[in-house]
Amino acid sequence: MNFSEKIINEYRQNADSRLAFVCRLMIGFMLLVALLNVLGIFKIAPLPLYLTVAISIVDFLLPTVFYNILKMRSVKIRYFILAIMVFQSGLQYATLSYHTIIMLVFPLVMSCLYNERKYVIYTSILSIPMIVLSHLAAYYLKIVPDEPLVTLKGTVIYGIIPRSIEFFGVVVMCLFISERIEKLVSTLGNKNKELYEDQENLILALSQIIENKSENTGQHVKRVAEYTEVLCKSLGYSNEESWKVSLAAMMHDVGKIMIPESILEKPGKLTNEEFAIVKNHIKYGKQMLEKSPGELFNISTEIAYQHHEKWDGTGYMGIQGENIPHCARCVALADVFDALVSRRAYKKPWTPEEAYNEIVSQSGKHFDPAVVDAFVQNFDKFTAIMKRYPDE
Repeated sequence: MNFSEKIINEYRQNADSRLAFVCRLMIGFMLLVALLNVLGIFKIAPLPLYLTVAISIVDFLLPTVFYNILKMRSVKIRYFILAIMVFQSGLQYATLSYHTIIMLVFPLVMSCLYNERKYVIYTSILSIPMIVLSHLAAYYLKIVPDEPLVTLKGTVIYGIIPRSIEFFGVVVMCLFISERIEKLVSTLGNKNKELYEDQENLILALSQIIENKSENTGQHVKRVAEYTEVLCKSLGYSNEESWKVSLAAMMHDVGKIMIPESILEKPGKLTNEEFAIVKNHIKYGKQMLEKSPGELFNISTEIAYQHHEKWDGTGYMGIQGENIPHCARCVALADVFDALVSRRAYKKPWTPEEAYNEIVSQSGKHFDPAVVDAFVQNFDKFTAIMKRYPDE
């Protein structure tokens, strides 16, 4: 399954947060400009300055409001924020003149935070007329008292034209940077996809070995994986996290490969010595999986080692409550339900209703109450999965 898009979305969300942070820093910059004017270091008319500072504070807080508070991160919102930044840059250059020349390229640089050239092109198209308008506004408002910008000709020749040329140079640089970032993020996404595909293929191969190990549990790993995915989604896991845990769940009994079949398939009750041998499968599973690279195998290791733990601490290792990984809690219930409703050498299958009542009765004892609630809400899905993968 390809979740590379999540990497790209996370990158853009990080870009949103960085842009909001830089804009908050720019509020400090505007307050500094106002302070320097008060101290007489800058010679800017008070009314245009303080009006610009007030508008700037509002504009520079918008990314924080949309991205961090309202959690609105759509493409349209990004376009809107960039347009506000372009307007802001023009306003500041028009009223503060050469004190804030860098503001002309500020929105363009911010657009590079995203990994697509379309944001750079969009910002560039908006910025070019803003450069012209801000220079003309500064001229008509008589904000720049120095030669040669006091004349319209001087404003065009020594203001608009050189700033436009400089701006085009920055545009080329930003397009190059954004293109490189776009390629790097795309490459990262592809490598991420390949990594998970390799882990998935290996897990599926191992699960096939587990299936072939026992006639009676051939479909067991598939059912447990799907039960687990249902529980994870019901508990609020993302589609990606649910898929990862469900795939890793297929390794929950991988350690049983090391247990003699004579014990696993024994028709009667196990002796204490035999049960002690069976319990070792969690250690074997951990040893087999813990040195394998990749996130899926890390999750598999937790599940293989701790899926026999109980919420009240009476499981194999005595781990209790919240100390049991969430993934292992889900697999614990899925594994028990499937074992109850399946035929084994030592028992007949229970009806789904009998298994349901047993699991509900073990809420807060064997199982995490939240996981039991998710099971109750999705019992119909459990029975559908059970019928979809019958034992041969």
